[in-house]
Amino acid sequence: MNKKFKGVYNRSSNRAKWWDYTNDGTYFITICTRDMKHYFGYIFQDKMYLNDLGKCVLNCWFSIPHYYPFVVLDAFIVMPNHVHGILHINRGNYNTKKIDNNKEFKSVSGSLGNIIKGFKVGVKKDAKSLGIAFFWQDGYHDHIIRAASAYNNIANYIHTNPSRWNKDRFYNEF
Repeated sequence: MNKKFKGVYNRSSNRAKWWDYTNDGTYFITICTRDMKHYFGYIFQDKMYLNDLGKCVLNCWFSIPHYYPFVVLDAFIVMPNHVHGILHINRGNYNTKKIDNNKEFKSVSGSLGNIIKGFKVGVKKDAKSLGIAFFWQDGYHDHIIRAASAYNNIANYIHTNPSRWNKDRFYNEF
């Protein structure tokens, strides 16, 4: 192992240590742009207006089940500098490779992290084809949804996010 960078680029994970992210489950995801820069459009009178890159984000999100047929998409919103979405992983009869209960971070085929990575790479490629120097923030935020009441609250939060934009923790006037 190369010791040159040992500890230099070591970021702690914000993933739940008690959860295997290859498990079936319902997840609330938030992904932000680097420096909270507005790349995806603007909000006017409580409505989000997508620019070309924002439309690419929407297209990439709704393409996820094409690459991961065991993923069912739910509520989703593109905001000026971040996205929120709910996705369900339900492998059912799909034969996907799972890892041992190894707590060390690895990008595993079919894991939540791998799905999000694919989405982010797709948007980045689209941005490049549009001639936009675009960057995501490293990582993403996730919440494992385990109760119907939590699901309802989160879905409502996503749907009403544009109307609360100036009160949003990701709000800025860039």
